[in-house]
Amino acid sequence: MGSILIIQNSYEIDQDLLELLEKAYQVHTASDTWEGLNIIDEYHIDIFVIISNDHIEASTKDFLKELWKKRSKHTPVVFISEKPSENLQFSLYKNSSWYFAEYPINHEAFISIINHAMELVNILDDQSIMLKKNRYLYPYKVKNISRIERTRNRYIKIYSRNPITLVEEQKEFFYPDPLHEFSKRHGVEKQIKQAQQSWLVNVSDIKEIRTTDMELVLVGGAVVPTSSKFIDNFRNKTKKDE
Repeated sequence: MGSILIIQNSYEIDQDLLELLEKAYQVHTASDTWEGLNIIDEYHIDIFVIISNDHIEASTKDFLKELWKKRSKHTPVVFISEKPSENLQFSLYKNSSWYFAEYPINHEAFISIINHAMELVNILDDQSIMLKKNRYLYPYKVKNISRIERTRNRYIKIYSRNPITLVEEQKEFFYPDPLHEFSKRHGVEKQIKQAQQSWLVNVSDIKEIRTTDMELVLVGGAVVPTSSKFIDNFRNKTKKDE
């Protein structure tokens, strides 16, 4: 599931539009660029949406400068305003990964832009891990992995979405190392965190934290057990925390 960060800058986002987006994507909102910077420290975001009347203001420039320290300048950015400035129009012409939508937002047109931008993300996204089984290498894009289970001694099972069919697939691999070392070994500590002794979970896939039952509900409907030892790995990373 792709992810979107919307920086509102005092503008209102139609709740119906948010609900439409959330059917297909993990959506984060920030009140301003400073809050946006905190969010990108915690999550891997695919598409950035910035609503503003002045897209050349210092806060937007600072946000993009920090973003590009870690991400490609081809990362999709959607600018929304009532009227684009001349500088923004020129930048949109030069940068093929920048998009523009008018405010108030037309739902159909905006979702079309997001879908197109996500196609670009899928082409550019190279954050992946490689696992080996029976002499064959299996590549996994990190964003397609929802969870990892220690199924038996020295073996793990990867639960991932097929990027074409979006159907969940499972495959077991020999993995003799301690489960908690998996994320560090593959350089995905920010994305995949330990939920329980036998489970790792992609933080971008969490829909709800059930603290009373010590469970994590994932976007696809799966429920993963957690414990008091690991639940802080996921607090403040979801919209619901009951």
